[in-house]
Amino acid sequence: MGYEYTLMAKKQKVRFHKGDQRPNNEQPDLSYTKKMIKRGKNIIWQVIEKPTMSIISECFFEEDAHKLVKFQNKHKVWQPNGGVPKFLWTRV
Repeated sequence: MGYEYTLMAKKQKVRFHKGDQRPNNEQPDLSYTKKMIKRGKNIIWQVIEKPTMSIISECFFEEDAHKLVKFQNKHKVWQPNGGVPKFLWTRV
């Protein structure tokens, strides 16, 4: 009785010409390291994200910093976002 319409989305064709730059879909390869610094008489361990060189966390104990570094290097939680967002950094 009725007509059935099959709506198929048309795939948009993108044509690249000589000299055009193609979009870059690669994510930066993130790695995390810990670094010891001395502030006054206190020793503080920093977790640093590379290649952005942002300080993600500052810990009093090395074990806490090591746990965070190990977890982030294994799971790469912030990889799709290009790194940890700026509002979550400890220091800018």
